[in-house]
Amino acid sequence: MPKFEIEVEKVNGRCSYSYKKGEKFIFNGFDTPDGFCGGAYTMLVPILVALGSGARFDFEADPICKTKMACPDNGNVVFKVKLLETIE
Repeated sequence: MPKFEIEVEKVNGRCSYSYKKGEKFIFNGFDTPDGFCGGAYTMLVPILVALGSGARFDFEADPICKTKMACPDNGNVVFKVKLLETIE
């Protein structure tokens, strides 16, 4: 099962979950930590599936990382997704 680190890269306004820049979350597979924002999760799912299935983003400084993932709340929160462990 893949393991991911989700980091808050930027907060550009009000966030109803009060996320702060630098805050990190660990996702084990596609299970989210309790209390993680459902709207943000729906935006992250395609990247989680892609990285967990072997996709690489060669245009990023780290190809197993996707940056600048803007939340659907008008982009008030921006996330970075990093693959920590791959499927065995």
